[in-house]
Amino acid sequence: MISTVDAHDDLIKPMNVPIIDLSLLSQESDHAKFQIMKEIHEACQKWGVFNVINHGISEFVIEEALEVNQNFFDMPEIEKEEMLETNYGDEMLSPVKLVTFQRRAQRTDSTEVLQRDLLRLYANPLEDFMNFWPKNPSDYREKMGKYTKEVRKLGIQLFGAIMESLNLGGATYLKENFNQGMHMVVANRYSPYQESTNIKIGAPPHSDHSIITILLQSSPGLQVLDMADNHDHHNNGTWKSVPKLEASLQVFVGDHLEVLSNGIYKSVWHRVIPISTSNARISMASFHNFQIDEIVEPAKELIDNDRPKKFKGSSVRDLLKYASSQKPVRLIDTHRII
Repeated sequence: MISTVDAHDDLIKPMNVPIIDLSLLSQESDHAKFQIMKEIHEACQKWGVFNVINHGISEFVIEEALEVNQNFFDMPEIEKEEMLETNYGDEMLSPVKLVTFQRRAQRTDSTEVLQRDLLRLYANPLEDFMNFWPKNPSDYREKMGKYTKEVRKLGIQLFGAIMESLNLGGATYLKENFNQGMHMVVANRYSPYQESTNIKIGAPPHSDHSIITILLQSSPGLQVLDMADNHDHHNNGTWKSVPKLEASLQVFVGDHLEVLSNGIYKSVWHRVIPISTSNARISMASFHNFQIDEIVEPAKELIDNDRPKKFKGSSVRDLLKYASSQKPVRLIDTHRII
């Protein structure tokens, strides 16, 4: 089971999340490229999360995306009912989905309440999905379209660098699968923490159903299960807060990158804890995957007599279906071979 340290315990320490300067990727120096590959490898192997700076997305585009999502969530509920009522048949393939969570935490003895508003958007190919996005605010599609286009480019750049850090730079089939893959953006609004209410958790502990996730957040509230204290498949870690670093984005190793790397890289458990502030917390998580029914297995280049295959294959659809069951064990852990 996941560690159940009090989410608002003053003893929770900050985590020293690695900071990676992506401008080094464009340098011609072999030393600079070697250094950034080493940093990416270490961050994915030991931490499962890292900050990126000089990522190429302008502060103006970022601020506009945060603001337009805040404006969307602030609209009267009646103006958002249209999105709640839309039915596309296969819910998992719906290009847009709006959900409000407010429920008691999983433990039956808990008085803690989970609360957040969530808007899920599909975004690749962008031109196929943007017309399904909210029409209001009137500038929503324009501003979110700019951010989504830029974060998609960043995701492709990061995936290429991560593959190189695994010595898979020549595995063009993986890059093609990623480039043609699924891009889902989830905007979240979390209410501030107040002692007078039982709203203590914004998002419960989870790992991501992705290859990589790129996170943008307006304010702190993110906590990560420190993998340095957690060598037994996420069973006994220590929750630590992730400070918000200006002009940075957080990158998470997802479950399917753990599979693809044959267990070399580790996905990370994280959660969101509302903090005492006057404003709601807005975040945007960009989930980058292969196509929804593409089976992800350990890369064949990472399997040999000394490194046998560690996981059976699974698809994004498999991960999403399993996640809806809210089981405390990840699907990929049930698919372990050794």
